[in-house]
Amino acid sequence: MPANLTPEYHRAEQQYRAAKSPEEKLAALEEMLRVVPKHKGTDGLQADLKARIAKLRKLPPAKAGRSGFSHMVAREGAGQVALIGPPNSGKSSLVAALTHARPEVADYPFTTREAIPGMMPFEEIAIQLVDLPPVSPEHTEPWLFDCARRADLLWLIVDGRWILEGLDLVLHIVRGRHVGPYPAGETPALPRAATRTKAGVPAGAEPEASDDPARVPKPSLLVATGVDRPGVDGNLEAAADLLDRRWPMIGVSAASGAGIDLLKRRTFEGLHIVRVFTKQPGKPADTASPFTLARGSTVADLASRIHKDVSVQMKYARIWGTATFDGQTVQREHVLADRDVVEIHT
Repeated sequence: MPANLTPEYHRAEQQYRAAKSPEEKLAALEEMLRVVPKHKGTDGLQADLKARIAKLRKLPPAKAGRSGFSHMVAREGAGQVALIGPPNSGKSSLVAALTHARPEVADYPFTTREAIPGMMPFEEIAIQLVDLPPVSPEHTEPWLFDCARRADLLWLIVDGRWILEGLDLVLHIVRGRHVGPYPAGETPALPRAATRTKAGVPAGAEPEASDDPARVPKPSLLVATGVDRPGVDGNLEAAADLLDRRWPMIGVSAASGAGIDLLKRRTFEGLHIVRVFTKQPGKPADTASPFTLARGSTVADLASRIHKDVSVQMKYARIWGTATFDGQTVQREHVLADRDVVEIHT
């Protein structure tokens, strides 16, 4: 059976070949495993990728990077979101407001020194947030970029009073370390010859062309904090116009809760996943713990996630959802929609 590897897989493979450190190789391998088509034709490839990932994960800390220390955070929940921003941009306050994690929050810069994970509830699922140390021209923890490359989505956190300055700073620093944030909802461009930014246009207003084959594209949301401060609302509108409203920007306040619900919704959409509930014949659906799958996944992908034997023995499935009539019979290749209820028959 042919593998039918996708452009996303070949892009991740190119990043793996260009990687210079174990962390970069690990991030690229994990991306290859995530996007490789799941069928019998790729069973051997999947096994090889898992073996190489396991080998890199077993490296002792002294070999994990030049700093001799690793802050890798194991992915949990429906997806992993890395928070990146300048000093005192409000990252830790957001994590404290949205999760049970308790990062240190203070008015002085560089309060956060480690990767601090927390789980953010959204309807029936939980999304992992990872608070990272700030990025700064003076000093940025080198392992931060490995965490960013491994995440499923980035929040670019900026102070609502200095949105364009904060965004320009973040993009300049992380793009120089093989991380390529792009607006969630767009398709990342393949590496190409670098070009200059148009005169008078902020650096974040148009995609930055790159000849860096190791750059890992990452869907990102621009999050402006402190919208409860006087004048910040007007600054949000002005920044959105200057950025041609290209970046999906959400204004939030950890203190008042403004914008939090919208941020959660946009984060779920930015992860490109669907929630799928399962049920047994004659019994109600299990609506407490849905499976989360990549958008575009099929009934066969769901069966594989449940158990390999279920995938092999499956004959057909019945679906209740917005794209089908209740109880419609579908085959393995049927593409699942968000909140579908699936009953698999073997």
